[in-house]
Amino acid sequence: MPTVAFYAQLQRAFDHFNRDLFEGRLPPCLITLRSSSRHYGYHHKERFVNRQGQMIDELGLHPGFFTLRPVEEVLSTLVHEMVHHWQDCFGSPTRSNPHNREWADRMRSVGLEPSSTGLPGGESVGRAVSHYILPEGPFMASCKGLLADGFELSWFDRYSPRESVTAEQRQQALKESGFAVEFTPPPVQTIVPANPDRSVVITPAPRKEVDRVKFSCSGCDTKAWASSQAELLCGRCSLPMSHNAQ
Repeated sequence: MPTVAFYAQLQRAFDHFNRDLFEGRLPPCLITLRSSSRHYGYHHKERFVNRQGQMIDELGLHPGFFTLRPVEEVLSTLVHEMVHHWQDCFGSPTRSNPHNREWADRMRSVGLEPSSTGLPGGESVGRAVSHYILPEGPFMASCKGLLADGFELSWFDRYSPRESVTAEQRQQALKESGFAVEFTPPPVQTIVPANPDRSVVITPAPRKEVDRVKFSCSGCDTKAWASSQAELLCGRCSLPMSHNAQ
């Protein structure tokens, strides 16, 4: 049964890192797979409830990135969200800043360095913060043990998102900064197509640049957005409207 087997793999990873990195203290989460154009994963406190009124946190992962990223990076996202889970259960989360200093300190303690860029030099706290793996940290040691024990992910989303920085670019940047980690190849590089005439992975086409600029009327404060090639007249005073696009 693919569904049962796949979710069992994710639960196995959660249980493994809970034991190794959180002293087995984390209560269960409901692990979900949800696509998002912006996030590798997320944690949502008390997202689900059962018929008895018992609530449980959600730990969501974007399966499209399973295809593009090495399994070590995918598992580091799982642990990133587990740190959020730890903070909600035992720490002091702040609503206005989900990546506060307490969270950042706990990330470092498990071997993940917070960074807004996902690379050395990024901000360690703020609303949008990723991380990179510390080569000699507890996470990497635990991850190697899990993979050595035969762990793998068995399914990969064919409709993958488009990454601003590829796995190869990240590894090169980390190497140049002295944080080189030996990753397994991303599945997108190793999946063998059963039918050579069909694409294994489908990535979205590049976004087209939108030609849209703000026009202003010289006679009043009327504003309008339109193509830079448009010729507009103000509906209030019938004067031509102009824009300052370069």
